[in-house]
Amino acid sequence: MYNYLMLVGTIAKDFELKELDEGKRVVQLELAITRSFKNQDGEYDCDFVRITLWDFLADIAKENLKKGNTVGVKGRVFPHMEQLASGAYVPLNELVGERIIFFDKATKAERQVGKEDEVFAEDLD
Repeated sequence: MYNYLMLVGTIAKDFELKELDEGKRVVQLELAITRSFKNQDGEYDCDFVRITLWDFLADIAKENLKKGNTVGVKGRVFPHMEQLASGAYVPLNELVGERIIFFDKATKAERQVGKEDEVFAEDLD
């Protein structure tokens, strides 16, 4: 079995690059994904998914992305438990990104970027 997921959405919040003690860099994005169907009120609902990008991809995200950009992220699902301030644990699924696809013309470059440090120049139109 493969653990592979591709999501396309809009970056919902501002984010920051964090540097850890070991020299690793990480960015956590919140991706807003609009559903393709309307709810009972005739409106489109939106789901929010946490995306974690490490090292090279974290650097690329910090340089090229901001709140409101549309981005595609390919990665693997990372299920785990997270502790709330109340002390209770809740299950959480997040996507650990392995490749980013930029969709906005406003980004510095239209390209796909993968964790293998490869940059592919492609016309995404």
